[in-house]
Amino acid sequence: MNLKLIPFLLLAVTIFSCQKELSLENTTVTVGGGGTQTNECKACVYIPVCNGSHFTYYDTINGTGGLITDTLQFIKDTSMSGKTFQKFFATGNQSYSYTNCTNGESRLVGFSVVTVGGNNITKVALIQLKANLSVGGSWSDTVINQLGQAIIYNSSIISKGTSSTLNGQTFNDVIHVQIEIGADIPLVGFYVVNSADYYYAKGVGLIEYIATDYLSGNVIQHRTLKSYYIP
Repeated sequence: MNLKLIPFLLLAVTIFSCQKELSLENTTVTVGGGGTQTNECKACVYIPVCNGSHFTYYDTINGTGGLITDTLQFIKDTSMSGKTFQKFFATGNQSYSYTNCTNGESRLVGFSVVTVGGNNITKVALIQLKANLSVGGSWSDTVINQLGQAIIYNSSIISKGTSSTLNGQTFNDVIHVQIEIGADIPLVGFYVVNSADYYYAKGVGLIEYIATDYLSGNVIQHRTLKSYYIP
């Protein structure tokens, strides 16, 4: 089965999960070479989307450990599909992304730069979290990859309101989202290739990410939050 998957974790520390339920904190931040962020930057509960936010993760791939760090720089607001998205630049991996949070639904628009027979770039639009859903709630996204295949991301909320201790830090009010990634195959049905688990802590954002090869059950990527700073 030759499915070319576009990773859901496009930018490890720029997946934004938002839910409007905190008091609004309006901010105005001038970005060198960019724009001015005037928004309720801490209104998104499951990750504050603020200019200058800095995250460091322990990253383990195939048993090799390392550190992944990134800082978010706000560029400008832009309109897509009738919604206002915030454009950010991640200094660590030199990538741009667009985020939107509406009624607890967090959206990310990014670009896959996987090369298949040339320098192909695919636009990827996904919903990372529907924070207002109850446990068991689900949603689905479809992405057309560089081979023209329809890759399906089936997401569901496994738990809410739990606590998690990582690297000596305890995070409360955590939402666990699990995603099965695959494709609809004629005469077979939905064929799962990979699964992924995301853990979002209230007021912090993404604290843990685990990617698993569905067939073997082997963990192929694991990231845990080491430190963070949110202005």
